[in-house]
Amino acid sequence: MTTVMEKETSPSQRPSGRRAKRSEETRERIFRAALSLFAERGINATTIEAITAAADVGKGTFFNYFDNKESVLLEYRELQMARVAEFVAANRDSDRPLAPLLLQLALTLAMEQEKSPGLIQSLMTAVFANETVQKRMAEAMEGNIRQLATVMARRQQSGEIRSDLDAFSIAQSFQRIIFGTMITWSLNPVDPLEENLKRSIQVFVDGARSK
Repeated sequence: MTTVMEKETSPSQRPSGRRAKRSEETRERIFRAALSLFAERGINATTIEAITAAADVGKGTFFNYFDNKESVLLEYRELQMARVAEFVAANRDSDRPLAPLLLQLALTLAMEQEKSPGLIQSLMTAVFANETVQKRMAEAMEGNIRQLATVMARRQQSGEIRSDLDAFSIAQSFQRIIFGTMITWSLNPVDPLEENLKRSIQVFVDGARSK
């Protein structure tokens, strides 16, 4: 009897799983469509209607997942924070040379910007125009620095990088260099972003190296 009941009830659970999967796919489609349009047109010139048309969903569907256009960028913030957390968890105790290791992180964080230079400009527009976005982005950046500081502290302990500065300050300098490189590249994306990041990271590593 138990076996029959399990067979009868398990199919009723499957639609719930399928619905959850479809819901996540819809959210991702809206998210990616919005980022693409922000990069192409800028956040101010992108309408909700344009996003839903690009994602092939109804306008009401957008508001099932996001409150407004700015909340899409906050979702992007969450994505970036998750990427940093994953990187730190996987590489905190890595013995790989620091420059290629940090380049791996930088390229992961710049994945969307490399394809669409206008995205980072839209991000900056939203940050400076919206106090809530500005505050949430600043919180995320500080959280990322604290996580990266654990990687820098490990390298200080091994004697690879200088110890006259605290690990947080070193991680903060790295973040500023990467962020500044992406902004300046977005204004004139002639060379590949990867080459720009590689040069900036090498300058950072040379300055951080233990004497």
